[in-house]
Amino acid sequence: MNMSKRSEILRSVAGQELEFCPDFTHRAERHEAWWHQETAGDGNPLLLGYVNSNPSRPVTKRFELLDEPDDWLEAKLRDLGQLAPAADAVPQIRLDFGPCSLAALMGRAFHFEAETSWTPAFIRDDWSNAPEWGLERSNHWWKVLETLLPKLAKAAHGRFLVNSPNLGGLLDLLSVMRGQTELCMDLMDQPETVGHQSAALLPVYREARDYLYDTVLNEGAGLIHWHNLWSDEPYMIAECDFAYSVGPAEWERICGPDVESQSRLAPRCVFHLDGDGMTRHIEALLDIPTIQAIQFTPGDCNPSALPWLDMYKRIQQRGKSLLIFVKAPDVVALTKELKPEGLAFQIEGVQNEAHFENLHREVRRCLKS
Repeated sequence: MNMSKRSEILRSVAGQELEFCPDFTHRAERHEAWWHQETAGDGNPLLLGYVNSNPSRPVTKRFELLDEPDDWLEAKLRDLGQLAPAADAVPQIRLDFGPCSLAALMGRAFHFEAETSWTPAFIRDDWSNAPEWGLERSNHWWKVLETLLPKLAKAAHGRFLVNSPNLGGLLDLLSVMRGQTELCMDLMDQPETVGHQSAALLPVYREARDYLYDTVLNEGAGLIHWHNLWSDEPYMIAECDFAYSVGPAEWERICGPDVESQSRLAPRCVFHLDGDGMTRHIEALLDIPTIQAIQFTPGDCNPSALPWLDMYKRIQQRGKSLLIFVKAPDVVALTKELKPEGLAFQIEGVQNEAHFENLHREVRRCLKS
């Protein structure tokens, strides 16, 4: 399926009500405006959040049920009914394998524990055992994907959206399979090898991404990614958490070209900027024309998103949309300082529907004052 056909199906989905979101067409229109650094309707920023109607029942990634398709889908449907999408959020079920799941789909060892998954490092110092990268369609985790994704897509049609697995960034995948420290040393000692291996992963990523889109869209369902953003065109989340460990020179030589190659895989791209250590690369990121938006996560050690206000303003000045993962108390303060056009908040810590409605009302009041 080509990109034009994928966009056609996504636009068709955007024009339909969903069982778990009767006003989905309105929400999709507001998300679409966000991609264009605009607002739609009320002129407010996007407010994304989910209200848990039954906090006593844990909502988890359901890793333990991945080999039990019927039980997995039943549990995820219960999760969906329990987490009401508030304000501009969209109803979705995510097929979650954890971060950098492309490693598992290529047949690498993959382990789960509680809410965590990982691939043990295995690449030697001389990279002599690095394989010819490709999807291994006979391996267990590809078979799980082949079973669960069509099943989920069929259930989603006309009801909710499918949220894709996180394939991971290319250098992040290499970091997992080589080791973080070892890959940092390789950037100094053998940068050509790192660049070659990253480039070799790109077509594999594209093949897996195409499978995700085409499997879901062929069922007439809509596909989103883990930021929970809707788009009328295919989009991707470019990632390079590995760049947290490198400076400007290594970014320019390896990481920047790697990110730009990811950003060209779809008509739209949002970059996942994770933590304070990644902010040193913001100007270089803003220079990449194929990145339309920046998503920022302050990180677990930072209770507030407010300290990066100057960076947010710079992102907006450069004509990029902005999504901030934020705790509820920061939303109004940030709204007062930032333009609502192309601005979105993924909000944590909303206690109930009344709490979210009060927050929504404060944002509207703030913009009118």
